[in-house]
Parts: sequence; C-alpha cells; structure tokens
Amino acid sequence: MSEQTKAQAGTVGRPLGPDPAGGQVTAQDRRQELAEFLRGRRARRTPAEAGLPTFGRRRTPGLRREEVATLAGVSVTWYTWLEQARRIRVSRQILGSLAGALGLDDIERAHLFRLADEPPPDRVPSATELPSQYQVLLAHLDPNPAFVVNPRFDILAWNRGCELLYGDLGALPKERRNVLWLTFTAPEVREMVRDWEAEAALTVALFRTQASDAVLAPGITGLVAELAAASPDFARLWERKDLAPFVPQARTIDHPLLGEVTLDYVKLHLSNDDKTLVSYLLPPGSEVESRFTKLVGDPGA
Repeated sequence: MSEQTKAQAGTVGRPLGPDPAGGQVTAQDRRQELAEFLRGRRARRTPAEAGLPTFGRRRTPGLRREEVATLAGVSVTWYTWLEQARRIRVSRQILGSLAGALGLDDIERAHLFRLADEPPPDRVPSATELPSQYQVLLAHLDPNPAFVVNPRFDILAWNRGCELLYGDLGALPKERRNVLWLTFTAPEVREMVRDWEAEAALTVALFRTQASDAVLAPGITGLVAELAAASPDFARLWERKDLAPFVPQARTIDHPLLGEVTLDYVKLHLSNDDKTLVSYLLPPGSEVESRFTKLVGDPGA
C-alpha cells in the first residue's frame, strides 16, 4: 500500500485525554502540533548536517521538504500532507526514519512519537549517578524520609530520615537497594506496614504503571524474574497485572522506635530524567517530627 493510500485511512491510536490546562486535546490539535514540530526541525537542519551536497544559493538554510522525504524514504506528496496536518497514518518505522532524517536527539525523538500517538522507542537506561544538588536537596528534607528511585525502583540516593524506615541502605548490596526487594524480602520493613497486602499490591501496581512500555525491557524483566523466584507473594501480585495511578496520600506505619506514625506520601519526577523523588512528610511542628529530628541527628539515640 502506498503512503498516499495509507493517508486515506485516517488516524489511529488511543483516545486523547484532557490537556494540562483543561479541555480536550483533539486529534487535529495533535496533528497540528506534529506538523509544526516537523517544520521547525526541518528549518533547523542544514544539508551539510544531513550529509547532502549543496549547489548554488538557497532561500533558507534548512532542508527542503523533498530532501526530508528522500532521506526518510517517503514520497514528497505524503510528507507535504504530514506538514499540512492532514489526516494520515504514520507508522513507527516511518517515524524512526523521519527522526533520523531530521537529526533528532532522544528527547526530540520521543516527543515526535508521542505527537504521532505512538509509544516512544525503548528508553535508554539513565545514569545511576545523580548530580550532587539532589543529594543536597535530600539532606535538606531531613528528617522527612526521602529518596530517589529509577524506573526499576532502585534507590539511588537517600537521606538519614529514609534509613529510619528502610535501615542502613549503604550496607546492602547495590542490587538490593530496591523498593520492591525491601517490600517483599525485608521482614523488618514488612512488619512496619499496617496492611501489608494492600500496600504491597499498590507498590506492584505503581511499579507496572511507571515502567509503562518499558515493562518488557531486559532490565525490568530480569528484576521481575528474580523477585518472582524470591517471593511467591510478588509472583502472585505481579500476575494480576494491576495498574494504579499515583495519588498523594497518608500512610500509617508501626515504627519500632516511634510507635504508630502517620506520614504523607508524595512523589515528584526529576526534570528531563526518568527518576523520581519520593518523600514521606512528617506533620510540621508535631511531636513525631521532633522525635524523627532527634533520631536523625543522633543515630545512637
């Protein structure tokens, strides 16, 4: 089937949800944004950058439509329709070709796929080291327990308040500094949770949701296989394939030193990264906060 014939098939994809400012994002809105994005990146890409020869003077420094079409292996007419925001279907293969022709980086490539209502290509695993500023932020959050995780729920950095909940994380092997491993294999963590079954089920559902289309990536499947072998409870809950949105809420724990403690639970995604800051917030000015502060300041207390 030619690209022009495919164009008559219209759009395909998941229903579009509300935009961040309210209202509904329509398919036409997305096509228009895609068209503008392509035009902008085409104007920015020079023939030399694309490996094309140049002859004579050009009216604009960027690529012509026919040059992008040739580089991407599509017809000029089809590509023109795409930049005109017409109702045409764009395959993942062609999106990849367009990204290459336009010299898009990983962030721009993912954005292109989302505008075309397609899941972005597999994410490149992020670096495990964090900028030092995040460690400073974690220290400022003390005594509120706080830590940073990646999509595998590996705990990459934490503060002293966090160790009041999860113990001495630095003493654990790196591959075991993981929220799922602690939830399902650390008895002391399990004993602190009032309704462990509900908490564990929610943790697994949040993990599956956050992993999203990367759930089949080797780094995720390997972790799941190890956990399923180590914990029948995890294997059972994982097979349910539950998903859950994150909702800030209060959680009550039975702390071995502080007794019953209720904490607010919040998550924030790091800018331009796939990592997440997680924090349990103590009631400001409360006796519990004072006791956490004492323990954080004096580990031997």
